[in-house]
Amino acid sequence: MKRIIFVSALLLLAGASAAQPSGGRPYRANPEERQKMMEQNRAKRNAELREALSLSPDVASRVDSVNGKYDLQQQELMKPESRGGERGAMRTQAENIQKAREAEVKSLLTEEQRVKYDKWLADRRQQQQQQQQRRGRGAGY
Repeated sequence: MKRIIFVSALLLLAGASAAQPSGGRPYRANPEERQKMMEQNRAKRNAELREALSLSPDVASRVDSVNGKYDLQQQELMKPESRGGERGAMRTQAENIQKAREAEVKSLLTEEQRVKYDKWLADRRQQQQQQQQRRGRGAGY
């Protein structure tokens, strides 16, 4: 379960997977491109949440703000200078950030919306796990 939470946190941050240019080396986005991709992914995720949970404009704005706050924490954790530590510790921090995000978002929701949110999270985790399995089998993604 911890692995799923960690993977989902990383995938939420990473967004689109890096393309493999013909030279075989992975494409590395510069900081501006990475920031733009993360903002696009955040906007997409927030739009999905607004629709899936039928959020009012006020609650949607507060959820967007919460997601932005935790996205910044995740970005800070992923900076190269932050990666010097132990992977296990970094994974634990990412999981803690994700748990805090989910708890704070849930605090803004009605009981009915919390149930929908839990289902939405489970669906996303399942999709991400399936994508990882496909990539693991050499699917060429």
